[in-house]
Amino acid sequence: MNSWELLKDKTEGKVYVLGHRGSPLRERENTLASFKRAIEEGADGVELDVRPTLDNRLVVSHDNSLKRVYGIERKVEDTTFEELRRIAPEVPLLSEVFDTIGSVWYDIEVKADKPIGYRKEVVSLLWEELQKRESFWPRIMISSFNPFAMRRVSRLMKKQFPLGIIYEGEKIPAICRKGQGRLVFHCSFLKPKWDIAKREKEDKPSWTICPWTVDTEEGIKAMLELSVPLIITNDPSLTIRTLQEENRR
Repeated sequence: MNSWELLKDKTEGKVYVLGHRGSPLRERENTLASFKRAIEEGADGVELDVRPTLDNRLVVSHDNSLKRVYGIERKVEDTTFEELRRIAPEVPLLSEVFDTIGSVWYDIEVKADKPIGYRKEVVSLLWEELQKRESFWPRIMISSFNPFAMRRVSRLMKKQFPLGIIYEGEKIPAICRKGQGRLVFHCSFLKPKWDIAKREKEDKPSWTICPWTVDTEEGIKAMLELSVPLIITNDPSLTIRTLQEENRR
């Protein structure tokens, strides 16, 4: 069963669990240790963020700036990989993540911080890496806040993977706060932040909803009422335990 079939059909009622940047409550986010920890805790896979270095190596980092996670005043996209490995050695290449945790479920977020003027190499670099990992394809999804980056993904990868638009109720342009980015590309699923997922399911009942940062027992149970196929969480252990109690694992 490939990832699109999972999103559509929800195998036997099971709700899948993806560790948001791994298991960031217990390990530094978006590191090999964090991804390994998520899988050890029972997650079916991970959500991670990719962006290019100055010399076009595809690394896993949510922020362009290294300040929040590593306390370093440098930007990933202005730094060569050699420099990055020296000053922040825990930032992995996407290829290293694949090598470390293997063919699990992946929701790969394309980081494209500017609507139009983003580093378009991120898409071609991702495609180059995925072509080396064809056996992984059945368990790969791709998403982004940037619908123009996703349109580029859709055109280059020719619908090989389910594609989603990410959004939330604040911190993004108002025009994008209800998933309107889905109209720009061949969108397969909606990825709203968990606190607006109920509203989005009511407004768009025919769309598959994949909520993110669902980190409380109350929130997890609320998402089950929406018949979501997967939950993206900062706390894989809590999520799996709650799903087991609800007979959804």
